Amino acid sequence: MNRYLQRFHKRFSIKTKLTLAFLLVGLLTILVMGLLSYSYYSSGIKRDFHRISEEATLRLNHHIDFYIYQLTKSTQSVMKDELVQMWLKEEKEAPLEEKLEVQKVLRKYVALNYPEIVGMFLMASDQRTLAMTNLTLRSEEGLLEEPWARDGIPEKAQVLETHAVKYVNEDVRVLSLEMPIYSVDNMDLLGKLVIDFYLDEIQHTFEKSSLAPHGQFFIISDGDRIVYYPNYPWLGLPREQTPLHQLNLTNTENASIQMWDGRKTLVATTRSDTTGWTFVSIVPLEEMASAYKHTPNAMVLAFVIIAACIILVVPFISGAFVKPILHLRQVMGSVERGDLSVRASFQSGHDEFQYLNRSFNMMVEQVQQLLDTVSSMKLREVSLQLREKEALVKALQTQINPHFLYNSLDIIKSMAYLEDMPEMVKLARSLADFYRYTAQDMNNIVRLEDELTQLRRYLSIIHIRFPGTFRSQISVNEKFMNCRIPKLIIQPLVENAVKYAIEAKEGRGSIIINAFDDQADLVIEVADNGPGIRQERLAQIQTMLRQLTENALNEFGKQPNLGIANVHARIVLQYGSAYGLSLDSFEGRGTVASIRLPLNDQLHEQEGEGLP
Repeated sequence: MNRYLQRFHKRFSIKTKLTLAFLLVGLLTILVMGLLSYSYYSSGIKRDFHRISEEATLRLNHHIDFYIYQLTKSTQSVMKDELVQMWLKEEKEAPLEEKLEVQKVLRKYVALNYPEIVGMFLMASDQRTLAMTNLTLRSEEGLLEEPWARDGIPEKAQVLETHAVKYVNEDVRVLSLEMPIYSVDNMDLLGKLVIDFYLDEIQHTFEKSSLAPHGQFFIISDGDRIVYYPNYPWLGLPREQTPLHQLNLTNTENASIQMWDGRKTLVATTRSDTTGWTFVSIVPLEEMASAYKHTPNAMVLAFVIIAACIILVVPFISGAFVKPILHLRQVMGSVERGDLSVRASFQSGHDEFQYLNRSFNMMVEQVQQLLDTVSSMKLREVSLQLREKEALVKALQTQINPHFLYNSLDIIKSMAYLEDMPEMVKLARSLADFYRYTAQDMNNIVRLEDELTQLRRYLSIIHIRFPGTFRSQISVNEKFMNCRIPKLIIQPLVENAVKYAIEAKEGRGSIIINAFDDQADLVIEVADNGPGIRQERLAQIQTMLRQLTENALNEFGKQPNLGIANVHARIVLQYGSAYGLSLDSFEGRGTVASIRLPLNDQLHEQEGEGLP
């Protein structure tokens, strides 16, 4: 199989392979879609109509709940009426006139609010009952047989399931809403108000909501009795006495498909939090998915149309895809032959081939730039090396400060003249070691310990020069002693402090050298308590240091002496612009020069020329 694929891959062009691939993938996709769509479409239809049925049931549930809520709220004025309160509080049968007045209050409420109310009943806590009905009851004693008469007084409003009330001409099936009545004086429970009303509102609501021609809605009470069903004789009956017992209504979370009246039927249930009733919708599945049976024919037609489109259109599409590739191959051939002036055609947009052409053009331009610069790289490198060597020689020549040398020689001559002392030998040895260390190659990277040893030689000479008045201190932790630093970057700073701080105060001053780590850096500070630097001069020095940071190589050889400028330039050239020298001064209080170097494993392990 692999051998045939390799032969096919080598034999045909990209355009041919792309056309065949489009045809194969497209036809296979259509074939698979035709086989699977029938099954998936049916499942999707069911899920969608499950959701629609549930939403319709929820809307009906909410409407009935709101109707009961409004009916309950509207009776508050009746229950708080003075005549109603007085009748409920009486402990004996009220006179006929008083009953008529109370009935008048109830009748007025019905006339102004809900015409579907059949009757209203007041029942006191001592079982006294007062009725107001639009129809004539067969007997007043029959009221005690009503469901609400046997329940006692509820603590909150509740709706009783559908039941029949015996009137003179007929038995009327009604719903009863019973509500407790409390005293407006002390909130004692006085009795209850019962409202019997037709199912007209529920029937009207259900008639306006229809999911299909043969769809139905009905309500089952918490006691599994039929509260509402389009078949009037079933109202109020237990569900088990009707064909509705065939339906499984226990699943109130999701809709289901069940057999009803010999057909597959979509059944959705929702429970009301207000009444505790279960709202049920039943819809024949075939009516909800009428387009389902036409799906196979539609899929066959779609298969034929899409297959024809692929056969006709794919060759043109594959040609459009291959054309940019052929153009890029032609341009690459020219570049391969050495012609770097050619460029691939490019138009702005989000097409991948345009990105590829732009990247190719950028690559050719970079190659051209590299070729243009390579010819001058060696000359530039030699020039830079010569300039650096020249700058280093100049720095080495200026390292020996004549001012310091002459003063040291004067001290030696004076001591030799006045007295014969062993310190003369120490001074001469210190001078010899000092200049021997200084005369070595400036490119050396040395240990911090060696640099501090050289610094102590220098400070011993300064102590001899200013006996008793000059103070110096080196406070560096042992863990930093093996750190590698450029040679002779601390001594010029100390020499600068002696010149401008100690000599200015005739030897009465102090110099302190310390080191510490700042995250991944090593910081070495040289501090003095001299007169400090004026703000104008300090600003000039800081500007000079910034210029050195930005262009250390060109500025390195321009400084008049080694000092802080050349120390800073050497560090920047060695480690980069993030490192170097910074200067802080407080006029009249002293100056602090800080050297920042990288403190890492590379710095600890770096080896330099002549490193012992």
